Formats: sequence, C-alpha cells, structure tokens
Amino acid sequence: MVVNDDQIQNLICRKVFTMNIPDTEVIDFVDAAEAFNAIVEQKAAPRFILLDVNMPGMSGWDFIERLKEKGLEFPIVMFTASVDEEDREKAAAAKMVKMFLDKPMTKEKLPLLIPFLNGQQH
Repeated sequence: MVVNDDQIQNLICRKVFTMNIPDTEVIDFVDAAEAFNAIVEQKAAPRFILLDVNMPGMSGWDFIERLKEKGLEFPIVMFTASVDEEDREKAAAAKMVKMFLDKPMTKEKLPLLIPFLNGQQH
C-alpha cells in the first residue's frame, strides 16, 4: 500500500513495483483517511505501507497514531522528501516504522523492500 498525497509519486511506485516484481499488487491512496478507512473496513490488508510524512488532513504520523488506537500494526516504510531531522528521529523511535526511504521510488530501492513483500519484516 502506498499512502502519498502526490498521485505522480504513487504512479511511479506502482510502475516500479509492477514492472520489476511480477504479480505484485499495489494499492495507493492520495488521502490518508481513505487509506485508514480501507484498512479498518478490511477492504485492504497490506503487507506493508509506504507512507508519506507530510500530507494535508492526516499526516503520516497521525495515520500511525490512528492505527495504534485501533490496535492495528503493519510494517511501515516512511517514504518522503522530508529532510527534517526530527522526522527521522521520530521514525527511529516508532515501533511500526521499519525504514525511512527518500523519494522518489526507483528500481534500485526495491531490494530494500523485498523482505516486506515476503512478510519477513514485522
């Protein structure tokens, strides 16, 4: 699952995954609240979530807090252009956050994410 308010970045993520890892299904949302509702309503069961930090409405950090409130836990890769050191420190301290990955998605970054696709990161 990709949660990012930039539809172009979502398209790039989808293309990189589907062109390089056959049979990978990528679901993306430009609205974090919609993504959250899809998970809660069990319309989506992601292996992991590529999550943007800065989004209008519900930030990536708000999204994580709402998951925790519902007792839900998924491996999360913070996927952002943020260079804010505070975001990196927050990511390092958050249990669900497994990695901080800089945008944009590229084929070269895929090996870092394969363990998540295979369910090896929890």
